[in-house]
Amino acid sequence: MTPRQRIESLLAGRPADRVPFCPAVYEHKAALIGTTPSRLSRDAGLFEQALIREVELYRPDMLVVGCDVYNIEAEAAGCTVRFYDSNDIPSIAERAVRVNDAVSTLRLPDPEKDGRMPICLEAGLRILERFGRDMIVRGALSAPFSMACELVGAEQLLIAMIDDPEWVSRLLAVTSEIAISYGRAFVERGLGVIIFDSHASPPLVSPGLYREIVLPPTSAVIHYFRHELGVPLVPYILGGDTACLLDSILETGTNNILCDFRANLATFIDLLRGRPVLLRANLDPRFLLAASAEEIKTKVREVLTIGRRHPGFMLGTGILPYDLPPEKVIAVRAVLEEL
Repeated sequence: MTPRQRIESLLAGRPADRVPFCPAVYEHKAALIGTTPSRLSRDAGLFEQALIREVELYRPDMLVVGCDVYNIEAEAAGCTVRFYDSNDIPSIAERAVRVNDAVSTLRLPDPEKDGRMPICLEAGLRILERFGRDMIVRGALSAPFSMACELVGAEQLLIAMIDDPEWVSRLLAVTSEIAISYGRAFVERGLGVIIFDSHASPPLVSPGLYREIVLPPTSAVIHYFRHELGVPLVPYILGGDTACLLDSILETGTNNILCDFRANLATFIDLLRGRPVLLRANLDPRFLLAASAEEIKTKVREVLTIGRRHPGFMLGTGILPYDLPPEKVIAVRAVLEEL
């Protein structure tokens, strides 16, 4: 099977020839070609080279056009981003809006020209033309809530959820519009999307606040991509132990969720019994950094023994550190080939 056929088979409820491999390669992309995350994220050519190298080294079953994932929309909407000559990822230097500001002052970015959106779109299109026949290529999107955290500041937004939830909801309406606009630009080029929302993970956001404030705009965005645009796979990715949010996450309408390394995989599989969603389980990147190749292979076999109880199971990693030796990731891939 090709990587695309493998994923499409799972989506259709049919078995694949092996468990798909979906490592989280973001700033680590830059290390693969000897550059920095700041340089890569501002150069479509370097972005393309890094994605090609990722395929050559790791042979993943899907690709993500993303490096400093949570900064792209925020920068295009007015935040100032700090770039580095070191291996640090770009970061927000100045927020675009303050709590209780009129949200109408926010700039609604044009994905074709604002910030680094055009760079990501161009890199995605180049990679799609190279690998798209055999592999699903996805553009990285910030979910409405995580985008709002970057625009305002996470601490300030969490306080506003208690003090002024109506203002937060108005802001999320704007960030939903931005997510839809940017994602549509990827889809119009033939790419898929993957939506990230780790700012909404517990314990930062309680299940009650998630359901009341985060769920409605998130559901609307995912519904738009799945049902208005007909995108077949719309992953919704939150890190941390999200078992307490699982029912709400499924209510978003996503058909691909994450069991992060901090969560109990067996619990997720029991809760998902009979649910037609793909489940990705992540290996702890700190473990990958510290362990030997043989220790990694043993751990992968243990995870697969549990994970393959779910018919739509995929194996992934947490966000790979910039300087992780590639042989650690290759060791994970080797076990999937064995089995």
